[in-house]
Amino acid sequence: MATTLFSFDLIRSCADMVVLTVLRKRSMHGYDILVSMGEFGDGQFLFKQGTLYPLLYRLKREAWIESKWHVPETGKKRKIYSITAAGKKVVAERTQQWERFFNSVNSILKECNGE
Repeated sequence: MATTLFSFDLIRSCADMVVLTVLRKRSMHGYDILVSMGEFGDGQFLFKQGTLYPLLYRLKREAWIESKWHVPETGKKRKIYSITAAGKKVVAERTQQWERFFNSVNSILKECNGE
């Protein structure tokens, strides 16, 4: 799914949340999303274009993002993706869930590893 040091299952479990979070910063086209994920993720969270676009289409079907065409004066037209109010609600909920999940797993790891 992605080119990282992380497992496929781990990436898949948080891909929606990561893309929605990146789009909270600003609206952007697909390539910008890929670049931003790499930058914000310390170079560890990298998707291939073939992974990102099906995810964007699914997020759009869920009405968590919307898209519109941007036609610059020069260059090619690009589809710009923006997070919707529903998407903001979902990412807020998922972020809270992720933080609780991370803390729980971290607690288990520390307890069982004797830290």
